[in-house]
Amino acid sequence: MKATLLRTNLNQGLSTVGRVVATRGQLPVLANVLVEATKQGVVLSATNLEIGLRMQVGGKVIEEGAITIPAKNLGEFVNATDAESVDIVVEGDKLKIKAGKSGAVFTGISASEFPSFAKATQGQVVKIKKETIREIAREIAFAAAADESRPVLTGVRFSVSDDQLVVVATDGFRLSRKVIASNAFNASNSLILPARTIQELARVMGDSGDGEVEMATITENNQVIFACDGVEIVSRVLEGNFPDVDKIIPNQFKTEVIIDRGELERSLRQAGIFARENSNIVKFVVHGSQFIVKAQASQIGENESEIEIEKEGEDGEIAFNYRFVLDFLASVAGERIVLKINDSLSPGVWMEEKNKNLIHLIMPVRT
Repeated sequence: MKATLLRTNLNQGLSTVGRVVATRGQLPVLANVLVEATKQGVVLSATNLEIGLRMQVGGKVIEEGAITIPAKNLGEFVNATDAESVDIVVEGDKLKIKAGKSGAVFTGISASEFPSFAKATQGQVVKIKKETIREIAREIAFAAAADESRPVLTGVRFSVSDDQLVVVATDGFRLSRKVIASNAFNASNSLILPARTIQELARVMGDSGDGEVEMATITENNQVIFACDGVEIVSRVLEGNFPDVDKIIPNQFKTEVIIDRGELERSLRQAGIFARENSNIVKFVVHGSQFIVKAQASQIGENESEIEIEKEGEDGEIAFNYRFVLDFLASVAGERIVLKINDSLSPGVWMEEKNKNLIHLIMPVRT
């Protein structure tokens, strides 16, 4: 293999695919990045067996070939140089790299030991708006579990109901559900994807651009491939029974309040000073036109804030893990937030005043 490419392109590619390199993988090759010189240019790939990233970085290919190199070491070396272009040559299991007046030789592992990636051309392709992916990453994926003890809860479920796409994530203590008007999916597309897949895809896309992402489902490999802006993300599909969240979400509520989002966030951050010493418990009291946020800790003291609200229904009170509420507030942009509750032992439902398609449910904490 022999190729020349711009250092900035190589650096960006190594930084992008390096996010999914397995730092503690059972296979040494999973700590490496696959460098391939093809007729189309240089391609970089990395995987942790759950998510794989593949990126075209261009360049002039003189001789085709492939090798895997420790991702961390190669990335640090390229980032530390200031040369405009980089020459790479493979001889056996060695990668020789020349960048301006600097050079290095890295010992690699044969490309044949690197896990094979499915090709997008193998599956059924649907197109999804980039903005839809960003919304799912911001509003839904954060509610998935980080604990791997129940792998299915680390995922985001996509399903179709009444010609609408329903996207849900839950960790057993909270859930986010969004209903999206989309004709890209049909019932056969229903699946559960790791939340990290969606977050990485949104990160790759960045904040700009209104285009579309192509998603190919490879049923025989139980994988999906997202293609966007020269980057492909290959993800496994999670298997298991996802909770029937519709049974958890109440249909009626005794109390509904509308709260200023900024005031609520400020009050929660103040209460958090005390709540973090008491299992993160914050009590919310609805009394007349006041919304009272209370927290206490035996070793520190207590805190209480009042917020003017609009209320329908009865007075009431409920307690939540305040970090869950802050996570929800960070996921939405509306200026006014709705909270619906029944009693102190039933889940509370949060939503934006002007967005009825997104709900966030949080289980209460006993006090």
